[in-house]
Amino acid sequence: MKLITFHASWLSIVITISASDPLFDSNYAKQDIIFRDVAVIGGGATGTYAAINLRKLNQSVVLVEREANLGGHTNTYTDPTTQTTLDYGVQAYWNLSVTRDYFAHFDIPISNWEPEPKTAVYIDFKTGKQVEVRTSSNYSAYVQQLDKYPWLEYSWNQGHPVADDLLLPFRDFVAKYNLADIAYTTYFSCEGFANVLDQLTINVIKFFDKSYIGALTGDYVATKQHKNDEIYVRAKAELGQDALTSSTVIASKRSKTGVQLVVKTPSGKKLIRARKLLISMPTRMSDMKPFDVDGKESKVFSQWKYSAYYVMLVRKTGLPAGYKFLNADPSTTRFNIPRLPAPYQITETRIPGLFFVWYSAPKDMTQSEVQADVITIIKRLQDTVNGATKISPEFVRFNSHTPFKMVVSAESLINGFYSELFGLQGYRSTWYAGAAMMSHSSGVLWNYTSHLLPEMIAAP
Repeated sequence: MKLITFHASWLSIVITISASDPLFDSNYAKQDIIFRDVAVIGGGATGTYAAINLRKLNQSVVLVEREANLGGHTNTYTDPTTQTTLDYGVQAYWNLSVTRDYFAHFDIPISNWEPEPKTAVYIDFKTGKQVEVRTSSNYSAYVQQLDKYPWLEYSWNQGHPVADDLLLPFRDFVAKYNLADIAYTTYFSCEGFANVLDQLTINVIKFFDKSYIGALTGDYVATKQHKNDEIYVRAKAELGQDALTSSTVIASKRSKTGVQLVVKTPSGKKLIRARKLLISMPTRMSDMKPFDVDGKESKVFSQWKYSAYYVMLVRKTGLPAGYKFLNADPSTTRFNIPRLPAPYQITETRIPGLFFVWYSAPKDMTQSEVQADVITIIKRLQDTVNGATKISPEFVRFNSHTPFKMVVSAESLINGFYSELFGLQGYRSTWYAGAAMMSHSSGVLWNYTSHLLPEMIAAP
């Protein structure tokens, strides 16, 4: 085991920063003061990957995660009777070398991923009436448009000036390039990104990129046991006491010489003193309040907009086995794309009688509001498909992935938002990663983070 040596001169600088503040003073017990090279905030796909790989790069690390488990949008359910497992959050991973290497690190076998074969029924969830929807699996015309902006696959370099097409509402982009036959599939593939027709094209193609098309054409992998949380269970075990779960940052001080974080944990407050900070959680202003945000940072973070996204498992639906019920609008002028809030689909899982429900809204909703709407829709479907009626659905799992798909306005893009965002890298000893910085594809995030970490370590 390699011990990390901290230099006394650096420690004295950090201690001096906040000696007058009782939250940061020396009244902590010795075991409650944590010295590390890097503190990582957020134990989702990016933060967990960063923590594991920082150790490989001979950096001492502490990871802070508010939930009891690591994994972020990865949600796995185990049936208590049969012990069958299924993933109802992150389904699969782009088959990149960084993906294969990460799973190999934990000795977790992976295999090609394919969705469960179910019969699709398109229904207007507002009325319960069946809708005829024509879709295509030919993405060549769409890919031709993606190929105009290859840098968007791995960056937010949108070019200067920003191309007019990228600033079009997606409905206008679809009409301009005769993409109506893949519009519904695009909407469905952008689950969690509310009202996709109204979104800027750059944000849609950044989401529904070649990695997602790869998933539709067989270029994705997943754990063989349908247990994607296994990687996070093993990561948590490997990190041991360096993973502070069920923990939140309640105060911080950041400067060019280091950071200090006061963290509320199940065993009491801890004081973290680190040379550098990596924030992988969403940087909306309400979540950044404990991080001593200054004017330069708030100017950037205050521009974010986002969608609300909820994933759940439901039983006692009264719906027939072997089907997936997909929400569709009867209007062809909308390319059959429904308005949200609403579920995208209600689909039977590999566990008989248990259904996925994925639900999105343009703004936050409470759990009770979402569940009430889902119950109303399921009962409507019971009548439509001749399922068993008068059955009240039961929720087995419910998870919020909000805020989802952080975006900014066209005006912000034109004014150089992403240059300002990435200009914050290293400012006040703080770096940023995660979905808001790049993508909702875990493989893309891991690839980005693998390049960011050496740069962060090398920085003064």
